[in-house]
Amino acid sequence: MQQSVRIAMKVLASALLGLFAVPMLGYGGYLFVCWFRIHTSNVYYADYPYATSALIWFGVALLSLWASLYGVWRRSFYGILFVLPVFLGLVAMVNIPDLLPRMFSMSADSNYLSDVNSFLRVWYENNHRFPANETEFRDALKKGPVAWQFRVRPAHESKYKQRGNPLPYEIVVVNDANGPRLANISQRPGVIYYSVSSDLQEFWVTMTGLQSDTATTASIARVAGLPDEDIRLVHAAGHDYPVRHP
Repeated sequence: MQQSVRIAMKVLASALLGLFAVPMLGYGGYLFVCWFRIHTSNVYYADYPYATSALIWFGVALLSLWASLYGVWRRSFYGILFVLPVFLGLVAMVNIPDLLPRMFSMSADSNYLSDVNSFLRVWYENNHRFPANETEFRDALKKGPVAWQFRVRPAHESKYKQRGNPLPYEIVVVNDANGPRLANISQRPGVIYYSVSSDLQEFWVTMTGLQSDTATTASIARVAGLPDEDIRLVHAAGHDYPVRHP
């Protein structure tokens, strides 16, 4: 009878400790599904080592399961091995949301828009107006680092791909604008909409992004990548800058 109770307790302990491996197994499986979609369909996706990361997460999950089973059934190290699955499981639950592939593309988008905001200010201070077309917009990004003495540099490549091909940021200029471009947008991610007023004294910048790690279409990028969040918007007017006129 006591032997049966001990076995039942070991089975229960193994099951409970095994639960800590579920987040790692689930995330590894999710990354593998993403990798499969990327290689079998025409989806857009964030640049990320899907297969390699999936294998790593599977490996860590197997290590956690091994520690659980070995610690329970062999009572090795007086239960010290129980700490490993608990530690790995908690670390995984805390860090997985920040390690999603789209977080890296969203970070690149945020950095790019931050650079745009900084360099358009430099352009305005030098020209007393904002760029009027794509050529001037790109010129503002090129000359920005010079004006800032190379302390910062704009990111010219997005973190989006399709069928293994990188998707560089694409600039679309909307002239005579009264606000940001929110409708009639491209279905691909990484498209920058630079809307500028008719007097070139006010601008709005929006862009397309992915709301999931893999998707067939893009949408207006939002702060947290979720539909109910605010859009990613860079906006400024000439009177916002204390420019000294000659």
